[in-house]
Amino acid sequence: MKNNLNKNGDLKLPALFLMGGALFSMHFGASSMVWPMNWGKESGTSVMIAFCGAFITALLLTLLAYVALSRGNGTYNEITTRVLGKKLGVSYTIVTIVVLGPLYAIPRMSAASWDSIVQAFGLNPELRLPLIIFTIIFYLITYWFLMSPGKTMDRISQILFPVLIIIVIIVVGKGLMIPIAEPVAKTYEGSAFAYGFTNGYATAEILCSLIFGIVILNGLKAKGVSDERISKNIIRVGIIGIALLSCTHLCHMLIGASTGGTIDLNYTALYTAVSTKLLGRLGGILFSIALFFAALTTAIGMTSGCAEFFVDTTEGKVDYKKASISVLVLSTLFGCMGLSSILTFLGPILDGIYPAAIVLVIYYALMPNNQNRRHLNVCRYAMITALIFGIFDTVYAYGIKLNIDLGYFNTFYEGLPLSSEMLAWFPWTVVAAIIGYSVFQKNKVAVTN
Repeated sequence: MKNNLNKNGDLKLPALFLMGGALFSMHFGASSMVWPMNWGKESGTSVMIAFCGAFITALLLTLLAYVALSRGNGTYNEITTRVLGKKLGVSYTIVTIVVLGPLYAIPRMSAASWDSIVQAFGLNPELRLPLIIFTIIFYLITYWFLMSPGKTMDRISQILFPVLIIIVIIVVGKGLMIPIAEPVAKTYEGSAFAYGFTNGYATAEILCSLIFGIVILNGLKAKGVSDERISKNIIRVGIIGIALLSCTHLCHMLIGASTGGTIDLNYTALYTAVSTKLLGRLGGILFSIALFFAALTTAIGMTSGCAEFFVDTTEGKVDYKKASISVLVLSTLFGCMGLSSILTFLGPILDGIYPAAIVLVIYYALMPNNQNRRHLNVCRYAMITALIFGIFDTVYAYGIKLNIDLGYFNTFYEGLPLSSEMLAWFPWTVVAAIIGYSVFQKNKVAVTN
């Protein structure tokens, strides 16, 4: 363990880079690999403006989430309950863990990987048995990587990261050197910045960071990093991982923009088609392999983080292996639904829980003296307001998807400032933060008098 540390007790550069690479690999799952190319295709000539918006929610705030864990001196569950109180805090963290665990994000990994294999090898997408068999195998492999929680980061960095990065460099390098076509105008209405900002939600990276934090913590402890140096090293690992992720996001968005309207496909199908066009049939196969590894690393990180969460919240009553098996069994069941069904029926839930997570991260990362009671009250008011408006977003999104006329609710929602950009929560959250500060001051004065 000492060979990994310098004289100050911090990770040496080789070990630091490998852990940063492992962190990148966990974030670079199916969504962060596939979504940016789609954003670039739809943004066209406005791709750089859209990237600036996506950079904030999918990348910068993701890095700030690691800073928040460091400055908050606790796990995701601990810093949330400190703000919301035990009942509401635990309830919120459980919902986010379940959404990022077996309900949505983990099964999305295997489903996306299967979609790419179907397209690359020309398989029949209607057959359910091959999907079921693949999903079972996918999560059995995931479990192998999870057998020792302290070694999870090492297994990802030493085995999966090198394979993944080589394949991505091949595809991205060819796409940047030989663009498919000239970019065309964006295909959506409204601001390209707002498009990138709100679509950054789709990757769920902030919530992943809050969960992955405990995986990194275990990895650092396994390498001999002392408690006093943990915070500094978490931030350093986060900077390297998110820097790599920023590069891949930008490159994939540029490649998507360079399709110039010549490929009328989305997400996994788009990436498969681009890879095939750039590198021939071999390109489609390489993409399927890369996506498999990307999805696998994210599934490993998410499952490990979810398992550690349940160990922590039950105070050891549920052990790590049982929690991991439970998460993987449920992920297998939902993964057999297929990617389109997962995105359609479960995706809007993410819109409901994300704004509150953004508030939590910004507070702990940027607020001076974030343990102060007055400051915690500001975050409490803002976070609850963001959660309420996030629920409004979810209800509205389900109404649109299911073609249900919600009557007065739709009228109310559509009349909110920034609702057309899915940012209605933002101005009201700022107002709530100010109220939280003022109310605490009044109570303090009243008690003093």
